[in-house]
Amino acid sequence: MPRRPCLDCGRLTHASRCERCAAVHQARIEQRRGSATHRGYGYRYRVTAAAKVSAHRQVYGDWCPGYGVPAHRSADLTADHITPKSAGGADTPENLAVLCRMCNARKYNRIA
Repeated sequence: MPRRPCLDCGRLTHASRCERCAAVHQARIEQRRGSATHRGYGYRYRVTAAAKVSAHRQVYGDWCPGYGVPAHRSADLTADHITPKSAGGADTPENLAVLCRMCNARKYNRIA
């Protein structure tokens, strides 16, 4: 296997990063925000959110109740945590509300 320069320090190595730089690189990755699954939005959340949005659509159709704006039509409905995950909110149906994507972004991590 040919030797290449390390992506971080430039030292010749058989991998894309030398052992010392690989540990530093891994620490940098762990500091990043991470994927949705790493942030706690895994399978259980996706199933619960889909059920919540489906139940909302059966009763109200494609209507967003609005957050800071009046209720409006929207085909892009999402499940939103009433108490955000960042504040200790759970993925239970009682803690999820349905909002359109724009209202969900407007709400951000506020407790509704």
